[in-house]
Amino acid sequence: MIWHFAMPGEAADPAILSALFALFFALTATVAYVTFTQLRSFLNRQRKEKLAPGAGEPVAKETVILRHASDWGLSKAEADVAIFVVKGFSNSEIAEMRGCAIATVKSQLGRIYQKSGLESRYQLIAFVTDEVCSMANETDAPQTQMRTRNVLPLVGRSKSAA
Repeated sequence: MIWHFAMPGEAADPAILSALFALFFALTATVAYVTFTQLRSFLNRQRKEKLAPGAGEPVAKETVILRHASDWGLSKAEADVAIFVVKGFSNSEIAEMRGCAIATVKSQLGRIYQKSGLESRYQLIAFVTDEVCSMANETDAPQTQMRTRNVLPLVGRSKSAA
């Protein structure tokens, strides 16, 4: 059909039709490749801007939670609980450290799962671990350490224990 419109008076030669098809295929493949590489580059830049630590921010679990807290709509208390969960603390340990009831921690965890779209503490831990590993593999990520006490002030913590 293309041949009929492009060259109306000429006979359709199968070799020329094959060449035109190959040229069309090559051009389409080139456009698809360029589009794919540009999209991948854009998504990587966007992920780096969102997750890459800023000035002085290290690659840490706290960084991932704090970066996603605003997107998920977590309160400060929920973000603190999420950080303790990904650090491996139990509900009773979190309640003791925060100076609240275990039921409060469980309620906050339920809201964290609901807001984040994750279903369990294991999915939360896996998500954060994957993001930390991804951030650590970035070549431009600074290699600094974050002190947990700077992020999570604990009830009853003495200066000597901190």
